[in-house]
Amino acid sequence: MHILRIKTLLSGFILAFLPLAGFLVFGCGPKPKLTPENRTPQNVLRCAQKDQIEFETLACLLDLKLKGEEAKFSGTVEFFYKHPDTFFFYPRTFFGVNMFKVRGEADSLTIYFPKQNEFYRGSFADFEKAGWWNWDISLDILLDLILGKGELTEENARFAESTKNLFLYKFEDDNWIKEYWIDSRRCRLTKSVWRQKKGKEFYQIEYKSFTTFWIFLVDATHKQVEIPKVIEIKSRAKDSARIRFLERKFNLPIPPKKIELEIPGNAIRVDFETS
Repeated sequence: MHILRIKTLLSGFILAFLPLAGFLVFGCGPKPKLTPENRTPQNVLRCAQKDQIEFETLACLLDLKLKGEEAKFSGTVEFFYKHPDTFFFYPRTFFGVNMFKVRGEADSLTIYFPKQNEFYRGSFADFEKAGWWNWDISLDILLDLILGKGELTEENARFAESTKNLFLYKFEDDNWIKEYWIDSRRCRLTKSVWRQKKGKEFYQIEYKSFTTFWIFLVDATHKQVEIPKVIEIKSRAKDSARIRFLERKFNLPIPPKKIELEIPGNAIRVDFETS
């Protein structure tokens, strides 16, 4: 009798909820940020710029997947950043932090392996030349994407063309040619392609699963932004990376211990060996 009564109550609840669910799903879709008559190249770029965030600090938890011919990595990473160029990150594991910890400042990079009680110190360039980074997607590019760095400004980007609801903008400097595709209805950066002029680096980047929330700014005000929860990157060699943000906190104080790398006095230092 109790089971029958529960089933009856559930059926009634579902029938009563269905019209409301239909309204929630079909009646409350995201509205365009710009009306059709206002979707000019300049307005779309300005609208997209409003979702770019200026921050002094960032603390985030992210799910990171790296896939290449030589190596794979998949795990949850805790990441901290402090303006202008200090970052600290490490992977979370079920058994504690026992894989590695990384701290960078300017062009200096330090990696500590607790299990081996060894640490390595050198520049980003030496790190990659020594073969410690086994992916075609360079570490500094990955960091730029986590931090949302880009040149999507009126001063740097120029309008190139439009296709359906996508506007294409281009940026060029001495080292890179970058293309940005913006959804003109929602002012969302949905895709970008980065080509290195003299080197071999090439990246195709897609921005997905946008979320809206309020953030506090450095001047103590706050604003609502719409930013992607997922960023997917592919290189020329078909190596790939997927960043999925689980938590993000902007412009909040970061305790010093969260961004300092403590290395025991008896740890063995091994410098990057480059050929």
